[in-house]
Amino acid sequence: MTDQPPNAPCPVATLAADWAILDDQIAGGWVDVTAEPGLALALDALRNAVMARAVGVTAGSVSGAAFQAWLVGLHVSIADDPELDEDARARHLRLAAEGARHLLRYLTTLRLAAD
Repeated sequence: MTDQPPNAPCPVATLAADWAILDDQIAGGWVDVTAEPGLALALDALRNAVMARAVGVTAGSVSGAAFQAWLVGLHVSIADDPELDEDARARHLRLAAEGARHLLRYLTTLRLAAD
């Protein structure tokens, strides 16, 4: 399907699992008044790094491709925010385009494998 060994786990699905764990931790940090100050912000920065990495590699599974498709839509939606400055808009559009390119690669190889 991709350049990965046949039995290798999907890198995007692995990142999606990491993202979900971080997302749960962040939600808990925002509501827990006894949490370490700044912890939620640090976890949010890590979650954003995971998201950026997930659009930068080609998925190797349907679940990885689904997460990547969601991220592409998320970045396009964020870029559409009228309060966003041009640099941030350009960054989100670049991430969406990169994710779309990798998603298209996955879908193309999936289609070619089916023929």
